[in-house]
Amino acid sequence: MSQIGAIMFAMLAGISTALEAFINGELERNTTALIATFISLVVGAIFFLISILVSGDFKELINVGPINPKLLIGGIFGGCIIYFTVKAIPNLGVSNTLTLIVISQILVGFFIDSVIIGQETIHLYKFIGAILLVIGTFFIVN
Repeated sequence: MSQIGAIMFAMLAGISTALEAFINGELERNTTALIATFISLVVGAIFFLISILVSGDFKELINVGPINPKLLIGGIFGGCIIYFTVKAIPNLGVSNTLTLIVISQILVGFFIDSVIIGQETIHLYKFIGAILLVIGTFFIVN
């Protein structure tokens, strides 16, 4: 995939995150946070099952080999993202919630890249950038 393609996918993920947070926050007004999370995940699972069928990848789904059970935790984190977002939005609003989510993602991403994967070192510019992000978050949220 090209760099431009990757950038477009990252931007679409950001747009989807904002829209999902807003819609799930509205859904929670009609039910509870747990039920809203469940509905969101079920609808997402149905959507992707249909996408797999339409794209012809069903054979790939059936032929999935053994998966390390610890990798299934990603699904739990996905559900937690929805649940925590739905719980935060009524008190913080969508923009403040997403600001805090993004700064958390970036800081944990730095940690994963440098400590767990060992792929990158945190250079002075990234350290300064992280500090500015935290300061900017303080101003946005307050």
